[in-house]
Amino acid sequence: MHPRLALIAFIPLLAACAAMQRSDDAAAAKTHMLDMSRQDVLACMGIPKKKAHAGNTEVWAYPSTDGSGDSQSETQKIGSLSLHNNTRDRSDCTVDIVMTDGIVTRVNYIGPSDSLFAPNEQCGYAVANCVNANRF
Repeated sequence: MHPRLALIAFIPLLAACAAMQRSDDAAAAKTHMLDMSRQDVLACMGIPKKKAHAGNTEVWAYPSTDGSGDSQSETQKIGSLSLHNNTRDRSDCTVDIVMTDGIVTRVNYIGPSDSLFAPNEQCGYAVANCVNANRF
């Protein structure tokens, strides 16, 4: 087999492996992130896109994306005035981190991010730093 053909055949396998790793990260986060503190979540996931509070429970929402094209720009024309908006995120998965008294009690995934061989693969981007830090 010609070396270039072998390389071309190998590339889809690498992509499939990466998707499966992100799927594994998403699955592991549901258990590995339990009991993490608010500070631990900030350290591995950063500042959440949205927050909600109810009593001693809070939910932090993170869009999960690979960073390539994660926003769309819109231009709205009002008469001769053009307004440019570049804040609408495109993400297949939103990761909700549920905390009670500042401790993670649940990790939820919202959105159509399943594939046949790599469920919740899109969600793995947001939680990868937290899961991989806890694996070692």
